[in-house]
Amino acid sequence: MNKTSALKLHWFDWFLILGVTITSIITSAFAERFDWLGLIINITGIINLVLCAKGNLINYFFGIIYNALYIYVAFSTKLYADSAIYLLYYLPMQFVGWANWKKNQNKESGAVITRRLTMKSAALLIAIAAVLVPLFAWILALPVIGDAQPWADSATTVASIIAMYMMVKAYVEQWYIWLVLDVIQSVKWLVETIRGGEHAAMMLIMFLFFTANAIYGLIQWNRLEKSESNRK
Repeated sequence: MNKTSALKLHWFDWFLILGVTITSIITSAFAERFDWLGLIINITGIINLVLCAKGNLINYFFGIIYNALYIYVAFSTKLYADSAIYLLYYLPMQFVGWANWKKNQNKESGAVITRRLTMKSAALLIAIAAVLVPLFAWILALPVIGDAQPWADSATTVASIIAMYMMVKAYVEQWYIWLVLDVIQSVKWLVETIRGGEHAAMMLIMFLFFTANAIYGLIQWNRLEKSESNRK
C-alpha cells in the first residue's frame, strides 16, 4: 500500500458521497424552501464517515463541521437528548480522535492502525454499559425530563458513547454498534419526517446512507486489521 491509499476513493465511496448529495438536493428541491443547512450536514457527515471507513485521519475535520451543525438541527427539532450528546461528547471526541489517530498512523498507507477488542476490554465495556444504562434511564425518567422511552433512549445513548470511544481507539468492532445505531436513527428520523419536522427528510436520507457506510466500514476495517496482522 502506498501513502495515498487511505485517501484514494473507490467507486463505492463515490456512490455514498454522490448518492447523499444528489438525493439531498432532489429532496430539498421539492420542499417548500431549499434546505441548504441540511445539505451541508449531509455532505460533511457522509464524507466524515467514508474517510473514517478508510481509516483516514482527515475524517475528523469533516466530523467537527458535521457535529456542530447537527447539534443545531437536533435542538431546533426538539431532540434534546440527541443535541446534548453531540454537544457534550461527539464534538469534543473529534479532537481527541484526531490526536489519537495521528499518533497511530501506518507510515506506509497513511491509514490508522486498527485493532481488535480483547476479552478483558470487551468485558470492561459491557460492565460500564451495565452501570450506565440504568443510571441514564433513571435520569431520563425523572419528572423534570419525562422521557417517553427512558430505557430505550438510555441504551442507545450509552451504545453511542461506547462506539465513539471505540472509534477513537480504532477498534474494528465499533462498526457493529454503529450499524445498529444507524438503523435506529433511520427509524427515528422517518417518524420525524412523517410528522413534518424541519430538516427531518434530509436527516433520514443521511442515516440511510450512514447505515450502508457502517457495513462498508466493517468490511474495510477487517481488511485493514488483517493487513496489519500480516505485517507483524
